[in-house]
Amino acid sequence: MTPDTASAGTTPLVSRTARRINTLAELLGAQRYLEIGVRTGSTFREVQMAERIGVDPRFMFDTTAVANETTHLHAIPSDQYFAEVADARPFDIAFIDGLHVFEQVTRDLTNTLARSTPRTVMLIDDTVPVDVYSAHRQQGMAIRLRREAGGKGGAWHGDVFKIVFLIHDFFPFLDYRTIMGAGNPQTLVWRAERLARKPVFDSLEAISRMTWIDLQAHRKVLQTASDDEAISLCCEALGGRQQPSGVFK
Repeated sequence: MTPDTASAGTTPLVSRTARRINTLAELLGAQRYLEIGVRTGSTFREVQMAERIGVDPRFMFDTTAVANETTHLHAIPSDQYFAEVADARPFDIAFIDGLHVFEQVTRDLTNTLARSTPRTVMLIDDTVPVDVYSAHRQQGMAIRLRREAGGKGGAWHGDVFKIVFLIHDFFPFLDYRTIMGAGNPQTLVWRAERLARKPVFDSLEAISRMTWIDLQAHRKVLQTASDDEAISLCCEALGGRQQPSGVFK
């Protein structure tokens, strides 16, 4: 995960992720929000929706200062939340930012889909690693290897990028765009009809074994777009209101 803030004039720093989510909520009339991987709550506390649910094994802030009748925080792994706590009510928007490994993000996505409607939107964090070290499955090893090679920084995205290829090859009812250019790269996912995509790998095993080099060879699968482009396409597909161009700068 990398820093994800943007300023607007003299207003306080605001998470760009929260701006994306709040814009989608306004345009789609979304009411119920799920965030997997809350950590410090920098995004969660800025989301403006009627009902908010946060899930994280270890919150790094005082949850009692945030929780209320419409804001619920569960200090458990997401697998346990879906198996023991979550009810059948669907979410309107879900932000998936849990453990940065392919298997976990796959479970988080499919569990969320099981509690979705045709107008549910999912935003997946950390889908584009910044370098070969960032794509390593173990955070400590990624940072150590980068340092030993003379690099700096603690960026770590794991192999979350593989979820984009899984969606592309095995979820033909989902459309998506990977938002690049500002803030942390994230993939916006929504339901769509009559999509025609030719699988790239057509093999779960091949996707699970992908490397950073494989990602570079198939970057077009990411379907990169700006904030405005991705949100406009999503809202058009789901029948939401259109936002004015140039909202995200």
